[in-house]
Amino acid sequence: MLLVNESDVLAVIRERVQTTDPRVLLGPGDDLAEVLVGDEAASLLVGVDQVVDGLHVLAARVSWDRIGGKAMRRALSDVAAMAGTPLASVASVVLPPNALDTDIKALCKGLHETAAAFDAPLVGGDVAIHRLPDHPLSVSVTVLATPVPPGPVRRNGACDGDLLVVTGHLGGSLEDGGGGSHLDFTPRISEALHLRELFGKGLHAMIDISDGLGRDAGRLAEAAGLQAHIEAEKLPRRPAASIAAAMGDGEDYELLMAVAKDAEVPDSVPGDHGPCPLTVIGHFAPNPAGDDRRVVVFGEDGQEDASECGWDHGQ
Repeated sequence: MLLVNESDVLAVIRERVQTTDPRVLLGPGDDLAEVLVGDEAASLLVGVDQVVDGLHVLAARVSWDRIGGKAMRRALSDVAAMAGTPLASVASVVLPPNALDTDIKALCKGLHETAAAFDAPLVGGDVAIHRLPDHPLSVSVTVLATPVPPGPVRRNGACDGDLLVVTGHLGGSLEDGGGGSHLDFTPRISEALHLRELFGKGLHAMIDISDGLGRDAGRLAEAAGLQAHIEAEKLPRRPAASIAAAMGDGEDYELLMAVAKDAEVPDSVPGDHGPCPLTVIGHFAPNPAGDDRRVVVFGEDGQEDASECGWDHGQ
């Protein structure tokens, strides 16, 4: 069978990559894995992400320091999604054979400076130069982090009635020509730690929005066996971003979370660059009998299935 999209590939991986090793506390299926280190009193969060020319960036139109920065930020955003604290990072790069010296130096600068800015020093990696002339630039970043007590926030903890809450603003992350906020976003690491402290055990689940609000809300809902209900008029949108853009543009890298229904949600939470807005955009509810929609958006024209709003890397 030909697998043509990311969801199908991930389903195969999760089915076959299983382990009973007692050191693995959390395996494939979340933003990061969790493994024991040394004794049972300490654990480590581990994750990897990548940026590929033509898929996540346009290397011919964007300075390579911004590409390196985005690659590091993507990995660090997964740390934020689990409310972890960055520890270190390593990077693996496949260069096209026509890469310029100035571009390579810029790429290294972007990786190193971004890692240092978020206390995840770049401690090593690997470089290869591809022999095929049309091979795109590929940058892979592995990040190590430590969980914050009482443990990492996972995707599967949403409960019936939980509030669906998002940080920041959505939509319009990609501009014509390849620019946009997707290159310079701030991983919500500081915000996540404040959210963990603010809501405590009432922070039931969390994910970063990398593939679009529809798809990522669907992942929280599916992991909990529930349905996410979103109120269109409550979506916090960037200037000129439509409701459709807020639901499906992707690469916002904001945090989406399930919070206990009786929690008091403030208008903002402290962040690295000042207060970060918090918005309640809906709630979680049971799936009605025969209704397999994971995300439903309610607006002026009624309700709409938004489960597939966003990106699925494939054909």
